[in-house]
Amino acid sequence: MYLQKDTAAKIIEEISMILDYDLNIMDEKGAILASTDPSRVGMFHEGAWRIIRYHLKELCIYEDGQYHGCRKGINLPVFLNDQIIGVIGITGEVAEVMKYAKVLKKMTEILVLDLFSYHKKSQQEQALLFFINEWVNKEPAELLPAFRDELHSYGFSENAPFAVALVTPGQILQDAEPPVLSSCLCSCNGDVGVVICSTSQTEKLAAFLKTAARNAGQETFLASVGSVQPDYTGVKRSYNQARKLLTVKQGESGIFFYDNSTAELIFHDVLPEYKEALIRQLLPGFTEEEMVEFADFMNAYVQNNGSIGQIAKQLFVHKNTVQYKINKILRQTGKDPRVIQDVILLNMVAGWIRRP
Repeated sequence: MYLQKDTAAKIIEEISMILDYDLNIMDEKGAILASTDPSRVGMFHEGAWRIIRYHLKELCIYEDGQYHGCRKGINLPVFLNDQIIGVIGITGEVAEVMKYAKVLKKMTEILVLDLFSYHKKSQQEQALLFFINEWVNKEPAELLPAFRDELHSYGFSENAPFAVALVTPGQILQDAEPPVLSSCLCSCNGDVGVVICSTSQTEKLAAFLKTAARNAGQETFLASVGSVQPDYTGVKRSYNQARKLLTVKQGESGIFFYDNSTAELIFHDVLPEYKEALIRQLLPGFTEEEMVEFADFMNAYVQNNGSIGQIAKQLFVHKNTVQYKINKILRQTGKDPRVIQDVILLNMVAGWIRRP
């Protein structure tokens, strides 16, 4: 690994804020990659070339022009993992800048290591994102020949069960160290995070998401979990299930499972004109405000399994008020929330009403 122009420019920018001297960074061939004096960028620096060629610990230059392309000052090798990857030089009288030499060298190597680690992590994240995108978007027959080898490199067996979850905000996955944590692959593309987990139980995937959210300090989030597939070829199917469920659950919070949401997904697929027709038929003459009030009440009714006390507690009203609302719905719609076939229809229509 050798220094690149953008890395060298970043290091010069950082160090020049601390040391009020002209600084240069040279590559493994002696060319000046970055400098506080832009006119010197691209020039050949013989001093740097000598340090690399002869493995010198430092090179002091006492006069301008003593070596080709050099000015007086001190030049020092920059190491990464015991390998010289470039040279940094500080311009000035040798006796004056000597006191900064060791500090300059140490600062440069720390910055190089930080930038190298950042770029390496970024490359790993990009590679993982590409791998996941290929896995969830392509049919098994379309996957590259090396896909199985890469799957094994992440520690997975192609014959293991898999499930996919989507989570928003995706930032809760940032604390999940890539590429593998608890048999899961995590990646974030925009505001939606993707988790592919090797497990036969979606509850384990849900537990992983809760832990990730807690570690990220995220109290509320939305996650959708596709069904468990028998092997790696079903990941696309589980992903599409999770994606559809995430769309249905937009605006809500919690972890939702595809296998538990079949009826809701079916209702969601009803054509818009049919939805509007049924709403008008069931709620004739309702104002927009009355529709929202109806939808909120039905949501609380279903969440609490029709328990008058629990509904009253959630809505902060008296039990008699809850009973009154139930009777009012019966009078207005002809459907009784206490009858199972009626509550299914009422709850379905409530889910179609758009809240402001």
